Amino acid sequence: MKDGISSLLVSDYIVNKYNGKFTPFHLIKLVFISHGRTLAALKKPLIWDRIEAWRYGPVIPVLYHELKLWGNAPVQNLHYCGTKPDDEDRRLFFETVLPEKERYLIDLTVNDYGDWSFWDLRKLCHEPGSPWDTHYDEKFGTEIPDSTIQEYYVNEMV
Repeated sequence: MKDGISSLLVSDYIVNKYNGKFTPFHLIKLVFISHGRTLAALKKPLIWDRIEAWRYGPVIPVLYHELKLWGNAPVQNLHYCGTKPDDEDRRLFFETVLPEKERYLIDLTVNDYGDWSFWDLRKLCHEPGSPWDTHYDEKFGTEIPDSTIQEYYVNEMV
């Protein structure tokens, strides 16, 4: 069994907790950064999904394909946990599937980067030496390994 959980569930947590204020681009970047911080701080992955270096930065393809229907609009609802948005069981579900330390790192990431613009997040993810920078070669679908992401975020969190 793989370590971590689906990026779809992490996105669902963010959409649910932060009242659908993020576009697909923002959600993908927030999940990516949360994953990097989890690798650095807890030495284990937050998500099990593949991450690739695309033109506009690191992308989680399974998440991208699910969210692209929203275009540039804020994602208002995702229902991967099988509960309704106002259901108490939804909060309990996220507490079960996302341990407290992981929820803390996701919330910290959202608080640190949630108000950043598209261009600011793009610039952040394109910094020289970033996981995207070290793997992007204009060949579509180049994977960014967790080891590269972890090393980068260990240095960023110091």
